[in-house]
Amino acid sequence: MIRIGDHRAVQHQLERLIPTLSPQLRQAARYVLDRPEDVALQSMRRLAGDAGVTPATMVRLAQALGYDGYEPFRQPFQDRLRDPVRSYSDRARQLISDRDGDDTHPGVALALRQLDIDIENLSRSYQTIGTDRLTACAEVLGAAEALHVIGLRSCYATAFLFHYSVRLFRTGAYLIDGHAGTVSDAVRDVSEGSAVLAISFQPYTRETLTVAEAAVARGARLVTITDSASSPLAGISDETLVVETRTESFLHSMLSATSVVQALVSMLLLRGGETALELLAESEAQLTA
Repeated sequence: MIRIGDHRAVQHQLERLIPTLSPQLRQAARYVLDRPEDVALQSMRRLAGDAGVTPATMVRLAQALGYDGYEPFRQPFQDRLRDPVRSYSDRARQLISDRDGDDTHPGVALALRQLDIDIENLSRSYQTIGTDRLTACAEVLGAAEALHVIGLRSCYATAFLFHYSVRLFRTGAYLIDGHAGTVSDAVRDVSEGSAVLAISFQPYTRETLTVAEAAVARGARLVTITDSASSPLAGISDETLVVETRTESFLHSMLSATSVVQALVSMLLLRGGETALELLAESEAQLTA
């Protein structure tokens, strides 16, 4: 019997299972991924009706994940509502209260725990995403006439890395950084034929969501890197890459998102072929000079 302890783990397991499920189970799984609050709050019969499947299908979905029945499957979603996301200060206070007792090397145990978590984050992120989805995202971004990226606050460094790297071997790559309040102005350059890469994690940055919504409205393709299939960005995206952000610190970990961005950059370079190599050589010569 497989026991899965939190709703995020259930979501990751569902995302991995979806390609192997029957059409009815797949329909139920996608509804669960899109509406985790409904799983927690509604009866099984009501949830099944809204999802367009039978209650027996919901039971079979729970069993496909290794649960004895629907109620144990539902429990992690209810726990999620009882344990809302804590503030940064709450996490920091908890971090200090839980610090290790080694006064000689303070923080060493914490650093080693973070290393273990980051390794697990990377592994789970790539397992959840899969090669097909990563390839699909690279195809959307690579086919775009103009490529825009936005990631604000803690996501800015990752967005900047993507933009800086891509500009070395292709033209028409733009960073939406919001400097001097120019987020809305940057949207004017997004049009049909463009693609936008948006990066945001809970608590989601309002400006990033605004740009993503505006881009979709203007006919652009949208790829997102986020932390949950129920993220507001995931609901409007053409392609979504869900990565793990667990941390021992107070801010979420950006390691998995950065790794995925580096993978996308490499895939875009391969897609660009000789033209990309020539532009990269020109960039390298200019930097050397």
